[in-house]
Amino acid sequence: MRSRPRAAATCSAVITVAAWFSACRGDAAPRTTDSSSAVLRIGVGPFSTTSAISGVRQVTQIVSVEGLARLLQDGRVEPWLADRWTLSQDGRSLVVTLKSGATFHDGSPVDASAVVALIGDPLRNTMGPLADDVENVSAIDAHSFEIRFKRPSPFLLEALEVQVKKPGQGNVATGPFIVTPSSTMELHANRGYYGGKPQIDDIRIQTFPSVRSAWAELLRDRIDMLYDVGSDALDSLQSATNVAVFTYLRHYQYIVLLNAKMAALRDAAVRQALNVAVDRDELVRQALGDHAVPSSGVMWPTYWALPNGSRPLAFDPTRAADVLNAKHVRFTCLVPPDEIFERIALDLKRQFAAVGVDVDFRTTVPDEIFKAEEKGTFEAILIETISGPTLLRPYQVWHSKGASNFANLGNKSIDAAFDKARFAENEADYRDAVRGVEQAFLDDPPAIFLAWGKRARAISRRFDVPPAEPNRDILLTLPLWKPRNDNRFTNRN
Repeated sequence: MRSRPRAAATCSAVITVAAWFSACRGDAAPRTTDSSSAVLRIGVGPFSTTSAISGVRQVTQIVSVEGLARLLQDGRVEPWLADRWTLSQDGRSLVVTLKSGATFHDGSPVDASAVVALIGDPLRNTMGPLADDVENVSAIDAHSFEIRFKRPSPFLLEALEVQVKKPGQGNVATGPFIVTPSSTMELHANRGYYGGKPQIDDIRIQTFPSVRSAWAELLRDRIDMLYDVGSDALDSLQSATNVAVFTYLRHYQYIVLLNAKMAALRDAAVRQALNVAVDRDELVRQALGDHAVPSSGVMWPTYWALPNGSRPLAFDPTRAADVLNAKHVRFTCLVPPDEIFERIALDLKRQFAAVGVDVDFRTTVPDEIFKAEEKGTFEAILIETISGPTLLRPYQVWHSKGASNFANLGNKSIDAAFDKARFAENEADYRDAVRGVEQAFLDDPPAIFLAWGKRARAISRRFDVPPAEPNRDILLTLPLWKPRNDNRFTNRN
């Protein structure tokens, strides 16, 4: 669930992904594209073909794999493969009814018994330590099953984003597209999809040596989509007449991870001062080209249980200097070899120097950063980590028993605050507990939370693409995309 430095360093502005379809070569001559063709050709930069959080694998999962529920931008959940659910009055039983007519890619029915057999381990992985609260999962009838809990928790509905796919069978799932068995770089429409056959017949993914080279091929109409548009290319593409750009706010944020076990950062007052020393608005303008939203804590900015307009941490260089100058703070921060991270590091170095802090930002290969993080031998690391839009996701990263807490992050006060939210008995108590989580990160900060990154997809106007909700990924509407019968957007060089 957390974006590792290993993955972060391979993308140009954190976890970029993919490029699909149509195996057109970057060095090939321009080809004529039939406007009636329902093939989507996606270009992706030089990213991993196996990582679950970046690259081709992530692209294929987005369009081929579904969960029981999906997350809204405010952190609430809505049914997806599930048609509906009912939570018992005592909060200890959840009855889930599946959509009728759904089948797996191999043609087998998505019935209650099949789902119950498949979601046990994935549900526990999604829930992490909360899995201990699951008492039983059992089918009720062909279309409904029940999850029984030992004790109620507001986090349980958030765990319904658990993916439903058959283990050991590649990407055999329920989504609108099917991964070709012979190649993860090609997908074709699921003709038996319960939501209706997609208008696009085939997706073909092609990797490029750089995002810039994929971008050039898009402008030449040799591919149809640039999966991830870096902030350096975003402004240029906005003016392209044959390309539509769709931006969205990612559920990942840039942070400086602070190791409180190291002498330079052991004092909570120092870590508090470092947090207020950063002008996040300025960092977003200078380092991220305004393609981000400032953050000052672990909470997703529009989380439904967060107080309206909550932004508890203000830029206060005077306060920071009073603390930090007196303590002569110096430390080393590891930085992945990526242009975006290096720009952030340069701006942070300038801002920290202004309050008397000497930070050695050291560019380090991802494997070394990964080892330092797991062994706890670092002082600070500039990374990107998942934090939204639910509270369950940061719980898994920062709670001492969280499923994604690989580096023993967090502390006892953060654990206690998360546990209070985990076992809140009503909405009022939960909102109060969320405030407590926010405060725990302010009182004893394990990181400097900087900004939520914006990303974009660039798509040829050869396709009619329906609008997505504000700040949501346009790929969620992919089954509805249609090729245009319009020669203005074909046969270009």
